[in-house]
Amino acid sequence: MKKAIIAITIIALAVLFSEHFHSFSVGFSLAMVAVSCGYLIAYQAILRPQYAMSFLVTAALVKLAITVIGVIWIFAADIIHSPLTFLIAYTLFSVIITYAVSRYRAHRRDISNQQQREIFHTGLYEELK
Repeated sequence: MKKAIIAITIIALAVLFSEHFHSFSVGFSLAMVAVSCGYLIAYQAILRPQYAMSFLVTAALVKLAITVIGVIWIFAADIIHSPLTFLIAYTLFSVIITYAVSRYRAHRRDISNQQQREIFHTGLYEELK
């Protein structure tokens, strides 16, 4: 049901903002780049838990830097025609990409949990064949 609501929302916004397609597509692209780079850095904390806080702070700063530099460049180059359309597209796609990435991580975690089992409550795991 959530996927259907998200798809309908995206299609409805694309139709509503078709007059300002450049602003909509630039907002979508900037959101995708900023959020994706932030998550790529943040998920490194899973692999190296001793540096988790450093990775999370770096991810937030990278996302903020990409967003600020992107917005400055977009307004300096006069690419968009409607700042409101850009803002709505950026916000919406940031939320959608965040939802998609978190669902993907949960799915991967479920698959990994099904492929291993704990040995006698010791905290050690073995792979299932």
